[in-house]
Amino acid sequence: MGASAWQDRAGLSPTERALLELMDAGLRADTQAVRELCRRLMRRPPEDAQHAVTLRAELRALLTASQGQSPLRGVDVAQGTGTETSEAVRLPRDPETNQVLLRVAETAPSYGPVLDESTRQRVDVLVAERPVREALVDVGLQPSRSVLLSGPPGVGKTLTASHIASQMKQTLLVVDLASVMSSYLGRTGRNLRAVLDFAAQNECVLFIDEFDALAKRREDDSDVGELKRLVNVLLLELDRWPAGSFLIAATNHKELLDSAISRRFDVLIELPLPAIGERKLLISSLPAIVSSAVSADTCGLMALATDGLSHSDIVRLCNGIARESIVREGDLASLEEGLVRLALSKLREAASEDANIREQVAVAASVYLGLSNRKIASILGVSHPTISRAISASQERKQ
Repeated sequence: MGASAWQDRAGLSPTERALLELMDAGLRADTQAVRELCRRLMRRPPEDAQHAVTLRAELRALLTASQGQSPLRGVDVAQGTGTETSEAVRLPRDPETNQVLLRVAETAPSYGPVLDESTRQRVDVLVAERPVREALVDVGLQPSRSVLLSGPPGVGKTLTASHIASQMKQTLLVVDLASVMSSYLGRTGRNLRAVLDFAAQNECVLFIDEFDALAKRREDDSDVGELKRLVNVLLLELDRWPAGSFLIAATNHKELLDSAISRRFDVLIELPLPAIGERKLLISSLPAIVSSAVSADTCGLMALATDGLSHSDIVRLCNGIARESIVREGDLASLEEGLVRLALSKLREAASEDANIREQVAVAASVYLGLSNRKIASILGVSHPTISRAISASQERKQ
């Protein structure tokens, strides 16, 4: 029974109606409804309340105290498997296949995503809104409830979602598209609604990756109508998404999304390929790089050499060299040499044209590879005196 039913019941005082509404939500174990009632009473206490100021203060304290608690305590979060350890929470399943439609994400890594300053500020603002939701509601502002992350593959959309959930101190639930999607007419829409209803009723962060698989443009002539129904389901759910839960969607192909879907998200964040500053920070923070004490100069050289690569491409490249070092030497002793050799091969053309890059490459090749000035000059396609001048200039600046 909803709130309007209690409000229509004749003869009940405002406090009695609120009490019945609370009992109704409590018996249905609808945590989100209880929170919404608390927020409504905090904004407008019952007319017959004798201590309205104290009531509002106590309600605010209760809401604040409960923000760090996850209502998904019945899910085995530690294992990240989504298995149920009690009857308190039952993850939604496909009724025909009995497959779980959601999984609990693994614990967020200790490091956050490497983002440019503008993007990081926008993510930080989203997280900072969480503790002051009630204050926002008090002045008539709707807290952000959803964000759409877009950008090329490998730029950290999943890691950013994990970071947001961790900072919000909420369980991250990931939609299993393989289980949700079905070739049977109507089943995908039913599964999607079950997932969204569950996340809306249980305070959490819901993450939908490859969002374009569900929210393609409705003018796309390649489908037979099922995707159009999915878009309609998503539009309805996004409109009524509660402030308690947070929805994160990610896509590599924002241009494929239905325009009405994009407008429903409170925040749109595009994650670009990393600039040289982010690339150097990412490389220098990799465990293998830190363990082997690779120099800042080499990290900077690799940052130059990886222009145009995504975060995941850079991590894969550096970790691959680290693995080769361990296989060949038994340790990471040759990691720095391997990084310099790779950078040298990738920056050969740029070094022949740019004096700053040429100097960095020449110094690294001399120090870490032990190459003579003539050999470096031969590799880069420049004269021997040019390399000599570049190394001398670098040494003079360090003195």
